[in-house]
Amino acid sequence: MLRLGQGLVAFRPVFGFQNNHVAGCVALAVLLAGCGAEQSSAPAKPSVEVSAVPESVATEPEPVAASDPLSLDAAPLAIGGTDGEESVDDILAELNAINLEGEGGKSLGDPDKVVALMNDGNAMLSAGRPDAALAKYNEALKFAEDGEDSEVFFNMGIAHRAKGDLAKAAAEYERALELTPQYAEALNNLGNIRKDQKRYDEATVHLEASIKVFPGNPNTHNNLGTVYAMKGEVNKAAVYFAKAIRLQPNYIDARQNLGLAYIQQGRLDAAEREFSEALQTTKSIMLREEKRLEAAKLMMDQARKPGSPLTYEQRNKAAGKLDAAEQASRVANAKYQRSLSLFQNILVRRQSAPKR
Repeated sequence: MLRLGQGLVAFRPVFGFQNNHVAGCVALAVLLAGCGAEQSSAPAKPSVEVSAVPESVATEPEPVAASDPLSLDAAPLAIGGTDGEESVDDILAELNAINLEGEGGKSLGDPDKVVALMNDGNAMLSAGRPDAALAKYNEALKFAEDGEDSEVFFNMGIAHRAKGDLAKAAAEYERALELTPQYAEALNNLGNIRKDQKRYDEATVHLEASIKVFPGNPNTHNNLGTVYAMKGEVNKAAVYFAKAIRLQPNYIDARQNLGLAYIQQGRLDAAEREFSEALQTTKSIMLREEKRLEAAKLMMDQARKPGSPLTYEQRNKAAGKLDAAEQASRVANAKYQRSLSLFQNILVRRQSAPKR
């Protein structure tokens, strides 16, 4: 996340695990929220910055299709080898002897194996083990067609980003884009990296390209607004924050960013409106997550009681739900506290503003 110039209030920014966040020319960038939302890939990819695919999120591409390059017709296989018929063993031997090749002699690979290894890698990445995830992704490439797969490269970019290695992450996103130039999520994530590297013009090019491919992704609009804010182009930033909200009305980070842009424009009434909306939404989310946390605690208490009827698997599941609920509650509370601070500060600003 970003911390630039002057700000209304000190706070800890909230964002997806893919993003780490510069001094800029406008106070707006100090408090920008959700400014590095990267996209995660389809079910075969870890879910993060955010985003791309929204923080989360975000709309995702379809997973690699698992297909069998060979098929047998519906006729039953012969059981024996009498009367000139081939045995099952003979048929299988012939099939195994076929060298599967695509156009130009490229190996067709094993799509099912690629998907399985990516899923393994994603689980490790979600568990905070990016190095182990990278090992799985590299193994997946051995089974990919001609040793290349844009979705594997994309996942490797996310893993390197999780390690804080922006250069390697960018290189993997670029490899994915070489194979799939219209890969919206890779364009979004690469744009965020260029932004973090203060290469704002490149960031703008990649994010605009992502929006052209997938105009319905609110995360990318918010990200592009952040880049313009960091460049000092507040009016353009406000336009993209507003577009993000139009696509997703409960997008808290975008609403807060838009409110900060309005402050820079001197539109304090409009800023108060955005902060008020964000405050109401985050309060509702916080209360909901508190209820979910209480339910998870009750389930865990039941699991811990001697003679609990829950199975070992159910007890583990209860523990997992409790961890998830605690994390969600912390995030919701942080967003609420930030919204409250922004709202209170805009009220102070308005009261101290000279009367017209």
